[in-house]
Amino acid sequence: MTVSFRLRNDPPAAALRIPVLALLLVAMAGAGTACAPSESARGPEEDDRSAPRATPASSSTPAGPSLVSPGDDVRTIQLYGGADERSLPILRLDGEESIRLEFDLMADRGRPLSIYFDHANRNWERDLSPSQYLDSFQNDDLLSYEPSIGTEVSYVHYSYRFPNDDIQFRVSGNYILRVTEQGQPDEVLFERPFFIAEDVGGLDVSGNGIVVSGQRQPSIQPIARYLPPAEIRGAPFGYTACFLRNGRLGEARCEDRPRLTDPPALRFELPRRRAFAPGAADYFLDLSSLQVGGSIERVDRSTSPFAVLLEPDYAEFAGSSVGPPLNGQTVVRGSRAERDPALTSEYVRTTFAFVPPNERPVRGPLTVGGSFSGMRADPTLQLSFRADRGRYEGEVLLKQGQYEYFYHSTDPNLQRVLRQHLPRATTTVTTLLYYDDARLNTDRLLVTQSFTR
Repeated sequence: MTVSFRLRNDPPAAALRIPVLALLLVAMAGAGTACAPSESARGPEEDDRSAPRATPASSSTPAGPSLVSPGDDVRTIQLYGGADERSLPILRLDGEESIRLEFDLMADRGRPLSIYFDHANRNWERDLSPSQYLDSFQNDDLLSYEPSIGTEVSYVHYSYRFPNDDIQFRVSGNYILRVTEQGQPDEVLFERPFFIAEDVGGLDVSGNGIVVSGQRQPSIQPIARYLPPAEIRGAPFGYTACFLRNGRLGEARCEDRPRLTDPPALRFELPRRRAFAPGAADYFLDLSSLQVGGSIERVDRSTSPFAVLLEPDYAEFAGSSVGPPLNGQTVVRGSRAERDPALTSEYVRTTFAFVPPNERPVRGPLTVGGSFSGMRADPTLQLSFRADRGRYEGEVLLKQGQYEYFYHSTDPNLQRVLRQHLPRATTTVTTLLYYDDARLNTDRLLVTQSFTR
């Protein structure tokens, strides 16, 4: 059943503010130029300081957006550009592209919901009122939803595209969408970030590979050269370049002190000590077919939901479960040919298994995270140590599809071992170039670009 009626409820702008609850990461990706040749790493005291700085101000890095996390009744949230589930949730201001939001409500029947949009500065502080950044209504209704078809576990699938006739944006920058109960802005089901860029000025991005002793792969030092458009060219103040690696928004690294080596162009680069060490999405999981093979050790269809046991991942051995890069996104449809997989895919209890060094417990908790958790280490996904098997195990309810995942622990010994034995994987670094515009009293997002190595 597809529901197609419409309601409208526009609350005052003051109602759009909600408490800060939790940290969430997003998937981001792209394609770009090749990296520069590798070079040996130097200590922090050896950073190149020969080029003049535009300003003595210190670099700053946002901690990522503080968002409302979904409850157990909301699953498989996807936010991507166009028709490619792996693409970034980035729009071009006044462009023809759209972003698609999809998610499942774990229920037998659906209900109308609402969606709100907040603007934020580059530090993810919600700043403007809706009338300043929207050329439209303050909110919209989520009315396109359908029940799953012939699945062991029932769910309702929601789909929404924007911009549309009712939602139009007038300002670039960071944005946060908020899904709520219909007409109740404070009854929040979940939030997700996205970006609107202007695509102005000239941006070239690249990266140096920095060899570090004990690492299987080099660290990556991103570099961005930006030529501002004529209307804001002049003083180099107010510009900031933020670098993201494989969709981990909470690990963004920013530089607000451009070098003036080629005026009026501005050059941004992270100090070597802040280069990205390897360790993004380590493993690939394909649950599309629910067949034994690849990383799937056993499938049990006698239970409800169906159960899948994965092959164990070993800390001291490079994993074999390395697949195509998903850019931190969940892929449900992919190239599957059956009737819309968004409606026919099963939810399965998926058991992850991780063997630590010497089959001994690590210090502190061990969690699993990935595209199913917004590329963040979710403390609710903590694994338990099985002494009889010498490994950690834990279940996650996942929809059939493809995922990237990783293991997280603060144990320095485990981190060292993982750095030495990480599986070879593609790394994508995305550059976001911001400008603090006093006329708008916020940060504009001028342009974005990515490179992959």
